[in-house]
Amino acid sequence: MTAEEKILYKLRKARKKEERLATALNKIEPAESSETTHDPEILTPEEHFFFLKMGLKCKNYVPVGRRGIYQGVILNMHLHWKKHQTLKVVVKTFSPEEVKEIAAELARLTGGIVLDIHEDNTIIMYRGKNYSQPPTEIMSPRVTLSRKKALDKSKYRDGLRAVRKYIPKLEQDLELLRAQAANNFNPVQHVPNADDQNVGSGKSSSTPLEGSNKLKEFLDESKELTENESKTDLLLASDSEDLSDIFETESDTETEEREEQPLFLDEFEKFPVESDGEPEDFEEHLRQITMGSKVPVASEEDVNSPNFDEVDRMFLRAASLLKKKRS
Repeated sequence: MTAEEKILYKLRKARKKEERLATALNKIEPAESSETTHDPEILTPEEHFFFLKMGLKCKNYVPVGRRGIYQGVILNMHLHWKKHQTLKVVVKTFSPEEVKEIAAELARLTGGIVLDIHEDNTIIMYRGKNYSQPPTEIMSPRVTLSRKKALDKSKYRDGLRAVRKYIPKLEQDLELLRAQAANNFNPVQHVPNADDQNVGSGKSSSTPLEGSNKLKEFLDESKELTENESKTDLLLASDSEDLSDIFETESDTETEEREEQPLFLDEFEKFPVESDGEPEDFEEHLRQITMGSKVPVASEEDVNSPNFDEVDRMFLRAASLLKKKRS
């Protein structure tokens, strides 16, 4: 598949998933609607301030997690109100607007009074002046969901929220891809005249023009980036070629010098050949030198040569013997 077909396939799949999650979320809602009216008691400003201060200082609270409001939350609130007048309801997985909706729903289901929403995630509630613990049917009302159904509802809600964020992104990618394809297909675009703009200004809206301008800017930037990358690649290639030439020339010169240099044995040819009076058996000659039984007789060439020690003379004799064997 092409890139456009892939995006279209993902878009169709996301829309089908959105419809499926919306229907599942509508089915899981409770069938019976709670039509009980909530008439909270009227508190004076002094009483409101007093109970609010008491609620901020109290440590008893009821957490509301990802499940939201279900039977267990209502039951826990009534159990806290059995011994305490105020209560904190801590909500940390919802947005501030949803926290306000949860506060209104809790006040309607429990019959309490919402004093304040502290730090956008803590609802402070008062049980009322003439509070008496209700029966079990009211403490865990049937109109609310069970624990398992509340968890399923939260899963559907989170999935629907994620899909609705994903669909606009796919639509934007599809528009950009189509605009890029149109620009590549028609590289030379018609530039409208001023008269044409004046004539068509009454019919065309400003929003499509702004969108097209943004797309053109985006495509121009992408072209500039590709040109800069191609220039840098050419520069790198030229630098690498220069370096390779340098190394090649150096290697050629080194090989030539090595070829010009003579072998080590050829250096011995520079030394003078000794006369025939010297013994040919070099091992026996060395043995006589070590034993001190023979004193070497200096030849004419040795007399004329500079003073050598015994080790130098040995090397000279070895060189002469090697030269005789090679000849």
